[in-house]
This record gives sequence, structure tokens and C-alpha cells, in this order.
Amino acid sequence: MNILIIDDEKSIRFSLKVGIQKLEGVSVYTAESGEEGLEIIKSKKIDLAIIDIKLPGIDGIEVLETIHRLKIDMTVIMITYISEVRLAVKAMKLGAYDYFTKPFKIADVVDSINSLRDFINKKTSIIRYESNELIGTSASTEKIRNTIKIITDKNLNTSVLIMGESGTGKEIVAKSIAKNLGESRPFIALNCAAIPKSLQESELFGYEKGAFSEAQKRKIGLMEKANGGVLFLDEVGDMDISLQQKLLRVLQEKKFRRVGGLDEVPFDAMLISATNRDLKFEIKNESFREDLFYRLNVIPITLEPLRNRKEDIPDLLNHFLEFYKSKVESSIAGISDEAMKLLMEYDWYGNVRELKNTVERIMILSNNSMIEIEDLPHDVFIKRNHLKEQNFETAEKEVILNALKKHEFNITHTAKELNITRTTLRSKINKYNIRND
Repeated sequence: MNILIIDDEKSIRFSLKVGIQKLEGVSVYTAESGEEGLEIIKSKKIDLAIIDIKLPGIDGIEVLETIHRLKIDMTVIMITYISEVRLAVKAMKLGAYDYFTKPFKIADVVDSINSLRDFINKKTSIIRYESNELIGTSASTEKIRNTIKIITDKNLNTSVLIMGESGTGKEIVAKSIAKNLGESRPFIALNCAAIPKSLQESELFGYEKGAFSEAQKRKIGLMEKANGGVLFLDEVGDMDISLQQKLLRVLQEKKFRRVGGLDEVPFDAMLISATNRDLKFEIKNESFREDLFYRLNVIPITLEPLRNRKEDIPDLLNHFLEFYKSKVESSIAGISDEAMKLLMEYDWYGNVRELKNTVERIMILSNNSMIEIEDLPHDVFIKRNHLKEQNFETAEKEVILNALKKHEFNITHTAKELNITRTTLRSKINKYNIRND
């Protein structure tokens, strides 16, 4: 993760750099002017820029406008004084993710960056499933594949809600539906967690010229662009509660108005939503509308976590091996039986995304012709050792219990047979909660 700090105050640049460098896996660049910052942005792949609004020469707003004009894909956080909040709002409308007002705590900025990691990784990573098709032969994967076929064969212009943990492949399911409907149709996506809630409405509905001070011309929203195709609302659980009501009305009436507009625009697209949240819990928490949930949940699709469909691991592994072979110029052609056994035992709490990242890392770092046990990440070995410990303890308890029963729970005779002291035997009995019932 490459982070750029643009601020003309040396003390702020230094303090932010020191604080941010404590995070693992980050590289920090600094610039004292907008011009210097833009040179770094053009020469490096920057994931996150922290920009002071007030800069000598090109100010922070102009830097942000240049980033926007050049269509450079990065996340931007602005730094401002309380008196300049109006400029910060303008920056948000230009695409800034957030802003901090001076004086701020370095720890707060570092915490914000840490929480942004998942979003930035999603935003900047290329989807590696080039075919946009589900991979795997497990019963749950086949069930989803059949559901997709029913939806697309009937050409249903309905609402689909995809639920599942982060990393299970919800976007792949959405893209698979869209592809099967017809590749000529538009597929328009909005990640509700990726933009501030204050900007979600204008992104979704668009706006008319003059709707607010920075609206210099009409902007067509994503709902309008999706007409005739698919609108995909990722992380829909993060949608602003007031916008949820407006979306509900659109689904009921099949039309909407741009922000600041009077004319009604038709909405004619399949709506696919996705979330890793428990929306029924969010409903009880009053952060998600129950009526909208039922509108979105016409056709529910639930993606099982990878740990519950481990039959898919070999197919997914081979897919990633094939994909990365040319990308990273690796000589790895397969995986040993021992290594595969460990991968099948591991629980993959990061789901398919974790498996994909693991394969990529191995193919970059390993010089082997096959994935071997020593190539696997440390977490896999922790799981293996835990399983061994569990198996050993289960066997030990059974041996002790059988010996105790044989000697009618006589401690002296049992300890002698097991060749351990009576103190050790009593300790084991307590550990395994063995009772003479």
C-alpha cells in the first residue's frame, strides 16, 4: 500500500510519516507542494493520498481536480482547518473520501487508514476471475449456478440479494448473472461502502446543473446508466438510511428524479444487491429498512464460506495457478499431495480472496516447480498443529479412561499401568474432566 502525504508543514509531514510507517506493508512518500505531489502521483502507483487543502502554488483542491481529470484511481483524504470546512465539502464532491480538521491526532489518521485498507484493496485490485463464472463443484456452488440459470433463462427483471462473508465472491455472482443476461447490456456497480454517505444520492440518481454550488453541469447517475442492464449495489448494508427510503420508492414506482430535478426518469434494470452484513440484525438495530429488505430480497442467494465448501478448493487453486502462471512468470505447475492436504484442513476465514492471495504470494516467492509444504503461509501450520494437538488429546483421554475403567478407578494401579505418577494421573483426570459415573 503506497501512501503519499502532501503538506507544506514539515512537522505534520514528519509526524504523519512516523505514525503511518508503524503499519505493516505500507510505503510512505512525502511532498511539500502540490506540484511535487503530482509528480510523485504520476511516477508512482499511489493508493492513498493525504492532501492539505492550503498549499503554496497549486492548492489541495487543484491537486484533487487534477487527479479527477486524469482519472487516476486512488483514495484521497483532505486536511483542513475548521474555517476551511466549506472547501473540504467541495473536495468531497470532487471525490475525496474524507477529511480531517487541524489540529488532529496522528493516531486517529492511522486508525482511519487501517480501516480503509480493505476498501482500498477492493478498489485497486483487479478481479482475477476473468471469466466471471463461478468455480467449483460443491453442492452449494452448483445450487447457485442453477439459480443463476433460472434467473437469466427467464430474463427476469427482478431484485436479487447476494449474501455472504467478505471474500466469498459476491461480485463474481453478480457479474455472472449480468454476463448470462447478455454481454451487450450495461453492468453498473456502486460500492456503498466506498464513498461517503453524503455523496451516495448524487452518485446513484445524478444531478441537474445548479442543484448545488459545484454542480456546473448535469450529471447522469448510475441508475440511469444501468437502464436496460444490471445495477449492482455492493455493500448495500452501508447505504445511508435516508437514501434507502428513496431507493424503495424507485423500486415501487420504477422512476426517479435527479437531485435538483423535476423531470421523472424511468428505471428499467435488474437490481442486484450484495452484503456481508446480517440485514435482519441491522433492521432490529434500525440502521436498515425492513420494507427495503423485502424489496431487495425477492431472489436471495447465499454464498457459503469456503470452509463450508472445501470441495471447491482444488478447482479454485488450479484456476489461480493457471491465471498467475504467465502474470508472475512462475515455474510452479501444481501442488504436492501433502501441501494440498494442509490447504484442505485450513479454514480460510478470508475465503476465496485469501486463497487467491496465498497462491499469488507463493508463485511470486517460490522457486519450486510444485507448491510444497514449506511454501505455505504460517497460518496453515498453526491450524495443522492445532489439529494434531486436538487429535493427541482425544486419544490420550480415551487411553486414560479405559485404564481407569479396567482398574475400577484405582489411581495407584492405573498410574502403574500407564507408567506415570499418581500426581500426573490426577492432573490428567482434572484436565479431561473424567468422572467415575
